[in-house]
Amino acid sequence: MRTTVDLPDELLKRAKIVAVERGVTLRELIGSAMAKELATGAAPEPARQRVHFPLFSSSRPGSLELTNADLARAEAEEDLRRLGLSR
Repeated sequence: MRTTVDLPDELLKRAKIVAVERGVTLRELIGSAMAKELATGAAPEPARQRVHFPLFSSSRPGSLELTNADLARAEAEEDLRRLGLSR
């Protein structure tokens, strides 16, 4: 199949030199390079996940006193939720 590809001059020049050194056509070199690139199956970038922050209630609006125990409990509950376990 024929197609037109716009390549930087320096890249095309290097590709032609490599093709001659390997004794293959430019078409074979480009086809081989594309096949290798596609075969590696480059991993797609992972989808961005939404971040959820724990909510803490306060008896007085505008003030909140958290202890390390409060944070540890919130983390433990989140771990259980992610694992599908209920508390």
